[in-house]
Amino acid sequence: MILRKFELGVNSLPQVVNNDPGFLALKNKIFKDTRLDCNQYKDPYLMRRFNVRMRATGVKTYEEYTSVLTKTPDEYDNLLSEITINVTQFFRDTMVFKSLREDIIPLLIYEKCMKNDVSIKIWSAGCSSGEEPYSMAIMLHDLLGEEFDHFKVTIVASDIDDEVLEAARIGTYLARQVVNVPKDLLARYFTKEGDLYCVNDEIKRMVQLKKVDLFSQTGGFGFDMILCRNVVIYFNREMQDKLYMKFVKALRPGGYFVMGNTETLVGEATQYLESIRSRERIYQKSINDDYQK
Repeated sequence: MILRKFELGVNSLPQVVNNDPGFLALKNKIFKDTRLDCNQYKDPYLMRRFNVRMRATGVKTYEEYTSVLTKTPDEYDNLLSEITINVTQFFRDTMVFKSLREDIIPLLIYEKCMKNDVSIKIWSAGCSSGEEPYSMAIMLHDLLGEEFDHFKVTIVASDIDDEVLEAARIGTYLARQVVNVPKDLLARYFTKEGDLYCVNDEIKRMVQLKKVDLFSQTGGFGFDMILCRNVVIYFNREMQDKLYMKFVKALRPGGYFVMGNTETLVGEATQYLESIRSRERIYQKSINDDYQK
């Protein structure tokens, strides 16, 4: 689940811990009813998201909103969508994808050819409605060209939100979501139906969509590249450390990790991942490191 990008100025807000009994009770109720652990998120972020739904339902206190959830369980759908909502695009953050297309992916393909290794394995963690993994699929299909059929490309796309995963399976997008797609790729890999753009089946077949809770599950192991962008920043420091080490474990030696441009690598993972494109937040796991603890 890629979450909504930080609102303007959020990084300057103090990291307030809200000990309001009503707030704590609301978080506990959400966990009890949905198994979503709100303690993974920073309190200021949750307060903003809760307040959106409180205004929408016409209540002013956490206790009143807890009552709304009790009386109207369907409100959970709106609340969980608000917590995990995302507005994203194909090839979002153009400089990141420029670096991947011009430097990282060609080098990865070259290394695979030198080793006679025909497998390329990528994980898009927190894929939302599919724009990121489909962007990677389009890029790989285009770069491999006539050699594509000689490779086994696996792109795992995971999210915790069933609704956005279903949207990704459908693969239909608005014009604003494909605005960064070069015109030649838009013509090759999409079919226009009215005002919508539909990802072609050959690209859909490259992507395996899975429901994955990042804190209790994994997308797999031995990945050549993992992308987890603008997700980790919403979690507290302890959860960030755990997630980064999960990605270290899931990468093969020499594999690449791509994070969001608002995020900073922290914790034990800094011992295993080296920055190779600092502005684009692209890291590489040591070629001699086979961390599997």
